[in-house]
Amino acid sequence: MIKLQARTEHGDIEWKWQDSGHPSAEYKSINHQWWIPKKSDLQIVSKLDVLFIQDVKDEIWNDMQPDLDYLKAIYKLHKQNKKACKSVNI
Repeated sequence: MIKLQARTEHGDIEWKWQDSGHPSAEYKSINHQWWIPKKSDLQIVSKLDVLFIQDVKDEIWNDMQPDLDYLKAIYKLHKQNKKACKSVNI
């Protein structure tokens, strides 16, 4: 299990990608080059009051948005380049 750390207004929080499902979000995060997570894939590992869990998930998710936006932009560029190469090789 891969545990990740995040510093939030509620302190240092341990979290992970979901490890259930086929393939699991944890597996995809390691083995799929263009995997873009969903907020529901994020799980809090640290013991927290139920009232704060959603706030912490929101904070972690919002902190990841610049990185996810960058990944989406790179993926879009990759798809455009792949499409351009196919049209040239016709």
